[in-house]
This record gives sequence, structure tokens and C-alpha cells, in this order.
Amino acid sequence: MSYFFIDLQKIRIALKHVVLVCLFVGGTHAASGQDWEKTDGLHIVTPLWEKQTNEDGTGLFFEIVRSVYELAGIEMEYKIVPWKRARNMVNKNQADAMLCAWREDAQKQGQRIPEYPMFTEYTAVVFKKARIEDWKGVPSVRSKNAVWLRGYDYHTTSHLKGMQLDWTEVDRYKQAWEMLNRDRVDFYIEALIDIEQYVRDQKMDTRLWRIEILWGNNTYIAFGDSERSKKLIGIYDKNIIQLFKTGRLKAIYDKWGVRFSPDPWKKQSAAAAPAGEEKP
Repeated sequence: MSYFFIDLQKIRIALKHVVLVCLFVGGTHAASGQDWEKTDGLHIVTPLWEKQTNEDGTGLFFEIVRSVYELAGIEMEYKIVPWKRARNMVNKNQADAMLCAWREDAQKQGQRIPEYPMFTEYTAVVFKKARIEDWKGVPSVRSKNAVWLRGYDYHTTSHLKGMQLDWTEVDRYKQAWEMLNRDRVDFYIEALIDIEQYVRDQKMDTRLWRIEILWGNNTYIAFGDSERSKKLIGIYDKNIIQLFKTGRLKAIYDKWGVRFSPDPWKKQSAAAAPAGEEKP
């Protein structure tokens, strides 16, 4: 992703007609709601996650997906939308796939997921050290107040089942941190990668806060239920292992400063390798 090609003329046309325009990078292009369906590329919908799905098309998740499908000559196109809208668009086959879905959630939605994950997401909790002094893991959130981003629905996960949480949803990281800072909630539950990124960007005083990992989940590209999805999933499963074996996948993680654990791909690729083939 070294070069960016921006079609300014299409942007002007889209703005003139009050149409939402997304910028596509590295061979992709801007597509309005109308011409989205006319293209043969991979149509991705996702929330905006800094350094993972940036608005300009860069980021860890975008680079992984783009690299996987470029090997098959397929261009990635994307739209930045809220989580619930992304899920609805995929369920209605208005987009091919959404990013960073848990297996459990995708199955509930009737979506299709590949065999191999895209990312291992650690879900964490942040709280004031002075407010919660005796941390005992997940049970410590029982009967407490928590906040998370709208649509994440942590209360429906098996991990928090029966915890009797009072919970609030907000639209932005800043709102969640403000509620936490003002003691309106006890905990803020979020992906560890996003908590750590916010703390770094805002240069927060970490002496006030404690961050604990609650659980880890492999996350997947979640596709709609269609014949087209079967083909796209087959391409993904083949090429993600190729990226892993060549070291390209780790290089992408390293580029974005994200810890890389090879286990999700190493174990499965080794098991799938033909007899006599060298395993990574």
C-alpha cells in the first residue's frame, strides 16, 4: 500500500449529488451506493477503527484483506459504516463481508466465515485503580456498571452470561472514557488494541487506570450466505496461509505495530499441509 490513487472527479460528482463517497486505495476506486453493485471487486463494510480500518483505506485489517485478494486479482472496495449497519448490509447481501467478527456472533447472524481467522482480538476492561482495588478476573464485573460502543453487545456473550451487568452504549471512544472518568460507570469494555491505541494517542496518565484482559477470540471476515461467498471464502483460506508461510502476514502486523501470534495459522496450516511438505 505504497501508492494512493484518488479519483477527484468522482468525488466532485458524488458531492454534487449529496452521495456518500469512500476513497479506495491501491487500485480500488470510489464507489457510490449505485455503482457499488456494478463492480466485481470484494465489497467490504466496516466501522472506522484507527490504524485498523482507516478512512483512507489504510490500516492493519484493510491491508490483510487487500493482500489476500490481490493474489487472486480481486480488488478490495470498502465503505465505512457503523457496526450494526455493516452487519445488516452483509445479512441482506448488500455487501460481501464485514471485518473482525467473532465466530459466535457470525453464526447467530447466519453468516459464513472462513476456516482461518484474520486476527486474534483480546477483549479487555479498563477501570480506575482507586475504584476497583481487588480485581479477580471476569467475576469482578458482576452486578457492576459498564459501557461499550454501540452494537458490540458484550452482554450477550457467553463470557458475561449471568453477570447481571447494567450497561450503556455510546458511539465514540471519547464518550466511554468520559463516563469512566466521571465515575458514571465502573468499567469500560473494549478490544485491547483499541484501548491501548487510545491511551497512546491521548497520552493518558496510566497511573490512574488498570487494564485487564477478559478473554481472547479469533476474529474473522464474515460473509453473507450466498454462492458468491463460498468462492470468496475459498480464496481467503488458500491465500491467508500463503501470506503466513511467506512471512508476509507477520510483516503486515509488524508494520502496524500489532503483536503477532502465529498460532491461529501455524497449527491449522501445519495440519493441512500435504505429506512431505515443509511446515512453517
